[in-house]
Amino acid sequence: MSRESWSTRGAFVLAAIGSAVGLGNLWGFPYKLYTYGGGAFLIPYFAAMLLMGIPLLIMEFSVGHWAQQAPPDAFGRIMRKYRFVGWWLVSLAFVIITYYAVILGYCVDYLVIAVKGLSGSPLPWAGEESSVAAEHFLGGLTKFEDTMALGAPVKGVVIATLVSWALIYLCLCRGVKWVSKVVLLTVPLPWIMLIILTVRGLTLEGAIGGLEFYLEPRWAKLLEPDTWRFAFSQVFFSMSLGFAVMLSYASFLHKKSDLNNNALIIGLGDMGTSFIAGIAVFSMLGAMSAVQGTPVPELVPSGTVGLSFMVFPYGLTKLPYAAFFSVVFFLALLTLGIDSAFSIVEACLASVCDSKPKWPRKYVLPGICIVGAAMGVVFTCSRGGVNWLGLVDGLINGPFGILIVALAECVVVGWAWKGDFLKEMRKHANERSDWQLYRWWDVVVKYVAPALLSILIVWSISGEFHKELAAYRAAGSEASIAYQQLESRLASLGDVKSVFEGEIVDIELTMAQLKEAGATSAYNPPYYLLGGMVLFVLIPLAAWIFSRGRRESVDEDEGRGGSARAGVLYSGVTMALAAIVIEFGHRRGWFAARTIDYTADGQLNSTAYIFLTVGLVVIFGGLVWCFWRAMQAAGKEDPSIPARQD
Repeated sequence: MSRESWSTRGAFVLAAIGSAVGLGNLWGFPYKLYTYGGGAFLIPYFAAMLLMGIPLLIMEFSVGHWAQQAPPDAFGRIMRKYRFVGWWLVSLAFVIITYYAVILGYCVDYLVIAVKGLSGSPLPWAGEESSVAAEHFLGGLTKFEDTMALGAPVKGVVIATLVSWALIYLCLCRGVKWVSKVVLLTVPLPWIMLIILTVRGLTLEGAIGGLEFYLEPRWAKLLEPDTWRFAFSQVFFSMSLGFAVMLSYASFLHKKSDLNNNALIIGLGDMGTSFIAGIAVFSMLGAMSAVQGTPVPELVPSGTVGLSFMVFPYGLTKLPYAAFFSVVFFLALLTLGIDSAFSIVEACLASVCDSKPKWPRKYVLPGICIVGAAMGVVFTCSRGGVNWLGLVDGLINGPFGILIVALAECVVVGWAWKGDFLKEMRKHANERSDWQLYRWWDVVVKYVAPALLSILIVWSISGEFHKELAAYRAAGSEASIAYQQLESRLASLGDVKSVFEGEIVDIELTMAQLKEAGATSAYNPPYYLLGGMVLFVLIPLAAWIFSRGRRESVDEDEGRGGSARAGVLYSGVTMALAAIVIEFGHRRGWFAARTIDYTADGQLNSTAYIFLTVGLVVIFGGLVWCFWRAMQAAGKEDPSIPARQD
């Protein structure tokens, strides 16, 4: 059976950029930066993109293009027993799409309200007080409460989520060539609106205050593991690395398609979108801060996944014809998210259809959509639905989510075939690309990436346990102090017992409760981390079981000998050494949480300008260089050979 392919090289690049550039940029990046370090977050984010994001994207492109199969069979061609790693990637992708579609549902809700605004209906997020936008999202839309208890599903969010699933289905129902046409509209439009919002945000009074928080790093935050963990996981999440998408997309490429330059263009485009989105969001946060008189770090509940749904609506009301611009923006945000959403579903769909050729695509696709929509209902519930969404997003971005799956990829690709596979992949990519990879790439995939991922995993686990242990000790200390104070007061009241008899009884009861609490108190480890450990065991185990006996689509001549045991040993030793050093650091107080005083003075310091300049030069200078190399390569082609259509 012939395999579909992209109609043009531009279609593939746009589709891959559409997958990489999505809600992870306008939704995930701002709220993670806001919560985990402010400007300090940019340092590990840029480092992660350049050291791991782009090299590992090239790795996934190379494996997918070489195998011409979806992830399970691609890893099966490396070595049959590693086929389960491909299903592990697909499983992670499916978990992501169950809540990603709910976020798209928020976009649908906002879009419907904005359309009604065109006819004169008031926008519920409009008002002089910028807190109105936050109140609409947390109260009016999601019925948010600070609890994990689940109420009834919110009807409006459920309907909007089903609409988003219907859109995903329509984008994919006619195959990859139809996707090539869809991305021509859905990729450029959001960038146009993002530029408009950035310009408007920068012209708002107080914008500089937000940019100070965004561009001026608080260096002490670099000693907190969360700053690094969420920066690295943001790169993987935003670039669609570690959950089957890019590997699947590359499997549909023509045989002579460029890999290296396309990967660099996509990586720089993704980084540039996040960077500009940060300017738009934080300039508006600065304006909100000026209106409310509240410091930027205190404007939005910490860690709230709805940051962009609280900030952008406020900025839109500051534009002339606010309803019109709201329609265009939320339509753009929806189309931006749809690109990433249908790319994730396509990865799952391609994996199932490649493994089961007799299962028609027209039946598998609606099956995936129905199951995904049913599982996503929990995130649409009132009261705790948003908290559950944040919890699962934390699991995915945690040490047992994207990071451990990316480590498994690097170990298999870097260490299988007794180390020869990387050399073959580099040769495969260089034969087709506008510029060449050298041995540094082998070193990154085989040694640098596994070492960094191993350290991050151990650092994250250690940080979470020490954070809970510190909270437990603090609670015990407070209880002890309260008990001593009550005991002292009881002694002083005993001399005049007849006057204060009722109060003495109350104090004695309170002391008894404190004693009981002290006797029954215990250290509670972070439950979401334990949940991540469960996922770490169950998902790969299920993937391994599912992959057993399903080798019909794996070429028997492939899957050469060799083992990734050496890679597992290398990662294990790195983790052990990291654990020793990190535990020593915790005992010395190196990694303790730091509260940084933030005061905006209305000016950017020299560090902020350096960050801004370097960021723009690297991103846009790199893109210019990429397109220049592509034009050079096109000019060197033999004119007697027909133009390449990839």
